[in-house]
Amino acid sequence: MKEKGISLKRLSDVTGIAPVHIENMLRGDFENIPSSPYFHGYIARLAKVLDFDADEWWTKLKKEAVIKNSGETDALPKNRFIKRAPPNFLWAIAAGIIILILIIFQAPRILGKPSLTITFPTQNPYMTSSSTLNIMGVLHNADSLSLNGDSISIATSGFWQKGVLLQDGLNTFQIVAKKFLGGQTSFTEQILYQPIITASSTPTPTSTPASTSTESPENF
Repeated sequence: MKEKGISLKRLSDVTGIAPVHIENMLRGDFENIPSSPYFHGYIARLAKVLDFDADEWWTKLKKEAVIKNSGETDALPKNRFIKRAPPNFLWAIAAGIIILILIIFQAPRILGKPSLTITFPTQNPYMTSSSTLNIMGVLHNADSLSLNGDSISIATSGFWQKGVLLQDGLNTFQIVAKKFLGGQTSFTEQILYQPIITASSTPTPTSTPASTSTESPENF
């Protein structure tokens, strides 16, 4: 303290140690010093201000039996205001709870059935006189879509369409939407193709003029 030019009061203000405890240490009255962990903390704070090795002095004081060894509890007091990282198992529990909540809220989307709507044809069965037709619709919450086994591309908006070639009479199309996990949704679309028959005109027969035979006079 003399070398640093620090008074007792100034040292108390800087270190936060009560003046009475500093006075007891100056007099060597260690009986009235607080318990070992707190005394250890005082030494560490004094070392920072007075520039000496706290560990060296603490070991020396313990060897000289100046202070009583309190065994495993002989450690610096913990600051209850310091934020401490939670144990690792708490992070695992928190992660598990978050995953469980996500599964609960996403279960209908993950495990539910696809939402499939046919926007055209608007009727089922549907009648047409054209040999080709585009079947269209909207699909959500599905991983694949097929028509009679043929894969159909799905736009990001969920819109899809598939051109089909019709045969005379009733045409049946099975549209199936599937999820990788979960169920499937299917529709059976029937389209009746009846081509327009136009009346054909019968050609008028052409009359051939009668041939006139001319006999020579020698035949008479």
